[in-house]
Amino acid sequence: MTNIFKSRAFRITAGLIVTGFALWLSFRKVDWILLRDTFLHVNLFWVALAVLNSLITVYALGIRWQILLNPEKKVSLFELFRLNIICQCVNIIVPARLGEVLRAYLVSKRHKISGAYAMGTIVIEKVFDFFTFLAFWILVPPLLAVKEQLKGYKLALIFCFLMFLIIFILIWKREGVLKLGKKLSLLVPRKYRERFIDFFDRSLNAFNMLKSFKTLLLLLFLSLLFVGSMILTNYFLFLAFGLELSVWVALFLILALQVGSIPPSSPGKVGIFEYMVILSLALFAVPKSEALSYGLLLHAVSYLPKILLGLIFISQLDISLKKKYHLNENETVSTK
Repeated sequence: MTNIFKSRAFRITAGLIVTGFALWLSFRKVDWILLRDTFLHVNLFWVALAVLNSLITVYALGIRWQILLNPEKKVSLFELFRLNIICQCVNIIVPARLGEVLRAYLVSKRHKISGAYAMGTIVIEKVFDFFTFLAFWILVPPLLAVKEQLKGYKLALIFCFLMFLIIFILIWKREGVLKLGKKLSLLVPRKYRERFIDFFDRSLNAFNMLKSFKTLLLLLFLSLLFVGSMILTNYFLFLAFGLELSVWVALFLILALQVGSIPPSSPGKVGIFEYMVILSLALFAVPKSEALSYGLLLHAVSYLPKILLGLIFISQLDISLKKKYHLNENETVSTK
């Protein structure tokens, strides 16, 4: 029974069912005339600004990653932007967050960085992102007076404390964590144990830089800046639709969409994305048809540019790999 629930076919089927149900809920009892009129009156200037800001957000992510990678090697911001776009494109199209693994692999192979260290930097990024969103999840609902309408609020407080504890252990109790890693290696086949321990050790090395209070504050500031940039994208689209909603509502919408990304669905979170927008904006008296039109456009602004750019960057990456292969082949021929 356990194998059935873990099977790929089951996950795909569950995702399609959830997506279909969310789409039905999103488009059920929609005023199609109001939906059409809402799109016709969208201010394209603010839409263009939202698209631009969405891409700037990804570029800004490169600054944080550059700091984390710096002890191993200095990588250009544009290169990190390309890799982040490829990662996000793959995450949108392919389930299971495989883009993060691909990002670590590409930066390690292209720039001769330890793959374990690269993976460690990505883990640090995710820890900071998780902690930042969790902190906002605790702070924002009381400001918007919707605390009572949210489930799991106290649970978020507990998670926040646990995140503090985990970060402290990874930074200041490295030897203890490494000992735990060695014990876990006993679960790995004997011929892979040394590799597992080496990978575990190198991954922990990425956390050493967090012992610097200055670096810790800088990374926290950049994480907050990242969320702030996402807020701007939502807010620009509020202006595009003429919705008189505050930046706090824009932030609340981000938090709701993060929660909506948890259940399985089809690639791109089709249906779930729109329904979470409808539910969130309903708390602020936005009619369903207007909320749906906003959700559809926000979905397009957030995903389409990254998919298109990601496919372009991936094709360039393939070309560069082919060139490298042909060069090696020619060198081999000339040597002979």
